[in-house]
Amino acid sequence: MNDVSNKIKAPAIGLIVVGALNFALGLITVLSGLVRLTGIIPGDDIPTDEAERLGYFVGMFGSYGVAFIGLIVAPFIIYGATQMLGGKSYKFAKTSAILAIIPFISCCFIIGIPFGIWALMILSKPEVKAFFSGEGNFQNQYPPMPPRF
Repeated sequence: MNDVSNKIKAPAIGLIVVGALNFALGLITVLSGLVRLTGIIPGDDIPTDEAERLGYFVGMFGSYGVAFIGLIVAPFIIYGATQMLGGKSYKFAKTSAILAIIPFISCCFIIGIPFGIWALMILSKPEVKAFFSGEGNFQNQYPPMPPRF
């Protein structure tokens, strides 16, 4: 049991860090967008050319949209990583690893890709699956011995 929990500890902590960074960056970006919309702090001048104005608004709302989605998804990444750390829910652990990898969901996907892939590799091992399901001895998962006649 100790060997398996040591295997899942590092990627789970990495996913927690990715979720926390994702939440912090998403919150800062969304709050700065709200401040910009209120007009408290004067922002950039909106371009007068139609094509430039369209690009400006698409870029602005696209970046704020990704930050908002990241703000919503970050608690799921953190929750799944804590479930992975405790060996409680295999589905939530795998879901959080996948969410950390997806670019348009996570602001920190560049950091999330290595930790998410690492977590998925660890979660695919049979001894880790047995650890989550609560079956048997987790240190030595050997195939059964053949019968002797």
